[in-house]
Amino acid sequence: MKVTQMSTYRSIQFNLDRTSDSLNQLYLQASNGKRLQRPSDDPSAIGPVLSSRTQIVTSDRYMKTIASTQDGLDILDGYLDGTETLFTRAKEIAVSGLNGALSAEDLQTLADEVDQLQTELMDIANAKVDDKYIFAGYAETTQPFSGNPVVYNGTSDHKLVEVSSGQTVQTNLSGDELFMGPINLFQALDDLKTALNTSDTSALSTQLDTLEGAAEQVRGKRSEMGNINAHLDDVSSMTSELKLQMQERLSRYEDADLSEVLTDMTRTEQAYEAALSVSARLSKLSILDYL
Repeated sequence: MKVTQMSTYRSIQFNLDRTSDSLNQLYLQASNGKRLQRPSDDPSAIGPVLSSRTQIVTSDRYMKTIASTQDGLDILDGYLDGTETLFTRAKEIAVSGLNGALSAEDLQTLADEVDQLQTELMDIANAKVDDKYIFAGYAETTQPFSGNPVVYNGTSDHKLVEVSSGQTVQTNLSGDELFMGPINLFQALDDLKTALNTSDTSALSTQLDTLEGAAEQVRGKRSEMGNINAHLDDVSSMTSELKLQMQERLSRYEDADLSEVLTDMTRTEQAYEAALSVSARLSKLSILDYL
């Protein structure tokens, strides 16, 4: 009788400890909303959970890169817009210069305005963002344009950034491709000013096509970079959607069903109280009770 009693008591005590552990787990799930507290809770879920977490972190990194890249492209577009507007005005000046009623003084006034446009163009070409020249290629600390005639001191490299797995995009324009060729924008303004200063209407007429070509050169590059920016909108949306899918997947494996947890908690508490009551009664028994 004594051996049977001791075995029963140990069995009840074991179940009591196990029920206590289960209850503590349910309390923890109810407090933090997580079903998985440690790998042993569901070994089969570890792979999907780790994979989902990695993808979420990666998506966040790509989205941060995309946002930063688009900020830079927006700034670049502002300078391209300014350059395009500048050459639109230069063409208007050339048309005005062809007016035969203008005096030499009038032409000089127009030439002085072109001189101001040249200064503006040089300022744009040597523009800085975060203390780095944006049109210098990889030579970010070197002033890209200088001299008279103007020369390019930067590199012809395109900077690339990874915006999704295996996908990179161009983030800059080099100064030589935008300002120096196939039409040299600095030379185009210089030729316009010379034609105005010398009242050379034939040269002014020729400059109309050159200035329009210069504006088109800028518009073409602006369109290229605008397409990249628009593409990044699509990449950002897809990355955001992928992150959302991974979060939902992670939730399926990790998150607890609170209504289910509360139901299990009530049932386990009742089982624990019952086991505790039986254990208490058994602990009061003595050998004399069986004599």
